[in-house]
Amino acid sequence: MFPYRSIVIVGGGTAGWLAASYLQRTLGANPEFPLSITLVESAEIGIIGVGEATVPTLRQTMRLLGVPEAALFKHADATLKNGIRFVGWRTGGDATSDVYDHPFDTPIAMDGYSTMTHWLNLKQRGVTVPPYASSGVVQTALFDKALSPKMMISPDYEAPIAYGYHLDAVKLGVLLKDLAVSRGVKHIVGNVTSVRCSEAGIESLRLDDETVLAGDLFIDCSGFNSLLIGKALDVPWVSYSDVLLCDRAVACPVPHAQPNGTLLSYTTSTAQASGWTWDIDLQTRRGTGYVYSSAFASEDEAETLLRRHNGAADGAEARHLNMRVGHRARVWEKNCLALGLASGFIEPLESTGIYLVEHAIQMFLDYLPASAGSEAPRAKYNELMSDLYDELRDFIVLHYVLTQRKDTPFWKAYSSEVKIPDSLATNLALWREKAPSNTDIQRRLSLFGMPNWFYILAGMHYLPRQGIGQSAYIAPKTSLDVLAHIERIRTVAAQQSPPMRDYVQKIVGAVGNAPFAAPRAR
Repeated sequence: MFPYRSIVIVGGGTAGWLAASYLQRTLGANPEFPLSITLVESAEIGIIGVGEATVPTLRQTMRLLGVPEAALFKHADATLKNGIRFVGWRTGGDATSDVYDHPFDTPIAMDGYSTMTHWLNLKQRGVTVPPYASSGVVQTALFDKALSPKMMISPDYEAPIAYGYHLDAVKLGVLLKDLAVSRGVKHIVGNVTSVRCSEAGIESLRLDDETVLAGDLFIDCSGFNSLLIGKALDVPWVSYSDVLLCDRAVACPVPHAQPNGTLLSYTTSTAQASGWTWDIDLQTRRGTGYVYSSAFASEDEAETLLRRHNGAADGAEARHLNMRVGHRARVWEKNCLALGLASGFIEPLESTGIYLVEHAIQMFLDYLPASAGSEAPRAKYNELMSDLYDELRDFIVLHYVLTQRKDTPFWKAYSSEVKIPDSLATNLALWREKAPSNTDIQRRLSLFGMPNWFYILAGMHYLPRQGIGQSAYIAPKTSLDVLAHIERIRTVAAQQSPPMRDYVQKIVGAVGNAPFAAPRAR
């Protein structure tokens, strides 16, 4: 009746400990059917741990796990994230001439149409209106004033508008580790030296101290090493390197200029000569890095550019990372499920790394078979995960291929050499004739819906060339009134929202040292 009685996870970090915590909570809660979960990680292999921004989905995951939201602030150096600000992506200009925002806010509909349609109606009529993200939605009113999306009295994981987090990924992994171990997950420190396989998949692992770990289900969270799904089971890799050129990153944390100064509530992504830099505010430091293409910049050149960009002193430690962009052809092979970097990787431009782990675990539960040997659930799961990776690929490629930049070889490659994936090219042709809609995407499990695509299209000035068909039926005054109403809401939101620094200090000051609460019902 039960497909798995023992689960072995290889690798720690955010992916491994999130999987352990989540599966213990959802599969290990029935005392009549005890489930053994063991996580083995190496003390010698470092954790990547530079992904410092998330999307709003993490809120519900942490709620399910029973982690008080204040624990993220106290133990993971977290702040709140309203969205992303893109600088220099369209023409290579600065933050005054070439900037647009991608908030988490979902546009509302008024007088029968979304604010996107009202904004386009005015744009094509020649009416001067601010950029869409600054006039059609509320959340960006909090950007420049460094305001929190949560009120001082907002309950855990709730707020008037959607939000994500900026956090220290290594500290988040430690928090999840403590949670998992406190609830019965067995933790082993050791190195996997060999993997025994059979027709059914993986039978057991041997560690360097001769310990043998057998299991019914093995989860590969070993990062780019892919010890199980790649090396042991030899599942092929599907590369995206032909359309996503960035394959390296250098990260360098820097201190705040003023220890108790303003905390920005958005991620800044600045286009650079051979890629882009990120800049986020944690409570105790700034997280900065440069994602770039090794075909157009060396490690030394990338580090020099990053230090010039973030003002880091020469003594500040910089970490260089190789990135393999793409995904396994099958991320669930026989009795092995791959998560995190072992499964695939999309450059972190839209903060999708932790989301992919969340989504993969949650969907695994949906496709959990009654019999471990069932093939149909695995096949459908792999199909959906491959589809998700392709969709995220298209969304990231979108940011690059709409550029007008040709000032460096990297940007020339994107403007003239990179072949746009057919799925994206089809939609771009469609969106030259109409505004995007959810049915264009044709996926029901999408992370990024129609508004997300529109934020990028509008920000990069890629609009229907002949306007929109609805415009003839909408009076300009109607659309002006709608945007005026949004502006009033923006004003009220900015007046009522506390500064990010004030909110964080209040939450951290009020929480004790015990980070966990009893898990809530699903």
